[in-house]
Amino acid sequence: MFEIVANVLALASLALSAALAARVRRLEEQLRSVDRPAPTPAALPDPVPDRPLEGLRIALAISQDQPHAAFANLLKEHFLAEDAGEVTLLPADSTPGWANCDILVAGNVVCNGYAEIYYEADLTCHGPSGAICTVVERPPHGDRPVNLAAELVVKLKGELQKLERRDERRRALRELSQ
Repeated sequence: MFEIVANVLALASLALSAALAARVRRLEEQLRSVDRPAPTPAALPDPVPDRPLEGLRIALAISQDQPHAAFANLLKEHFLAEDAGEVTLLPADSTPGWANCDILVAGNVVCNGYAEIYYEADLTCHGPSGAICTVVERPPHGDRPVNLAAELVVKLKGELQKLERRDERRRALRELSQ
């Protein structure tokens, strides 16, 4: 009987200690926030743009096993819907001709002659400093090119936003070190 009472008292003291520790932690956080001045609006960093493709010049050099550039035209529509400044279609073998653009999307799409379904895709988005992202797809039963175009645009936007945040951190660190 004595052991049961001792165990109950030990558990109660542990629970009370945990609750007390949590309360102390909350009070410390409140004190820290009082000591710290609120940031001024000028000190807040600029938000990452929601439309990272806005105004960019994009070149598309995509080969497709079909006489018409169906996928490249579809991708062009997606980029223009994201407010890209200019989207240029280049022949697949003329990747050096993208010097006047901000981003080059190059690669190939295998549709086995059908424009409605693709079976293989290997696309890389390049910026002035190198590759930004790559999409390699081989859906076993094929997929619609519109899904591939949407996936590529979403992935490129995400990578550009990451690069922008990284550049903002670098600028902030440079400003702090000066």
